[in-house]
Amino acid sequence: MTTHCRFLYQVFLMILVMLAPLRMFAADSDAMAGARQALEDFLDDWNRSDLAAIQEHLSFPHVTDGGAGNLAIAQSSGDFVQDFDALKRQGWRRSTFDNFAALQESANKVNFLVDFTRYDARDKVMSTSQVFYVVTLQDDGWGMQYRSGGAAAGQFTEAELDLVELEATSALYRFFDAFNAADAEALFDSNHVNQVMLAVSTFTHNQDRSGALINPDFAQMHAAENWSHSVPESIEAIFVMPDKVIFQLEFERFNRDGEKYAIVPATWVFTKIDGKWGIQFRSLMMPREGGLSSPAFNN
Repeated sequence: MTTHCRFLYQVFLMILVMLAPLRMFAADSDAMAGARQALEDFLDDWNRSDLAAIQEHLSFPHVTDGGAGNLAIAQSSGDFVQDFDALKRQGWRRSTFDNFAALQESANKVNFLVDFTRYDARDKVMSTSQVFYVVTLQDDGWGMQYRSGGAAAGQFTEAELDLVELEATSALYRFFDAFNAADAEALFDSNHVNQVMLAVSTFTHNQDRSGALINPDFAQMHAAENWSHSVPESIEAIFVMPDKVIFQLEFERFNRDGEKYAIVPATWVFTKIDGKWGIQFRSLMMPREGGLSSPAFNN
């Protein structure tokens, strides 16, 4: 290769490197637009009480987190139910999305925290609150796959919510301590048995104590990944209510040589049931470094 050709080749490589972030940004922008449109379409059909149309904007299995450990799981289209007559008897007429905050996004998943308002038949405000959505891309397009709401804003004092956040954060650290120690009893104490995880492309519903989310196969993790321990970083409570706290975080996975081989963005929902704080739902994004050989493993 001549000096001139070598120079042109180097310039070409530099251009490719410079354009790579732009391609990633464009892909993320497309994901954001597609995911948000799915929510907008969902709400339009919701306000028309059109149950059949609503299910065109869902991904399956679909999870509605009703609080207190109640996870309503619709395995496929047609299984999703909603009693609109009951809503209307309460006075509801329509709902609006007032603000979208994109928490984490990838090419096939976007997590949103959305402010919404409910109106009555006279178009007066009934309530305002927030809802956490996970929207995923499946073969038939973008659809909302998980939703979890909370009580109306302003019902609790800042001091009350600060204490709640402290309790839930302590539970999160207890989980990591238990996980790194492979302590089965402590893991049980920091998880709820009825629990769902949406990994990159894997749906896991844990229904008993022997499930993989509560009873991981640490031997396989050691063998497959040379995993040693996990460390939570960048922890932020994005939603705080007396019985529910949603955390946005990253966890780093290290091998036995002390090398960090994966950084996994995640959003976890902790709930308080019968006095116990535990994980109820986890959304895992694509690792930024390395990879997860077993997506059912979560730390």
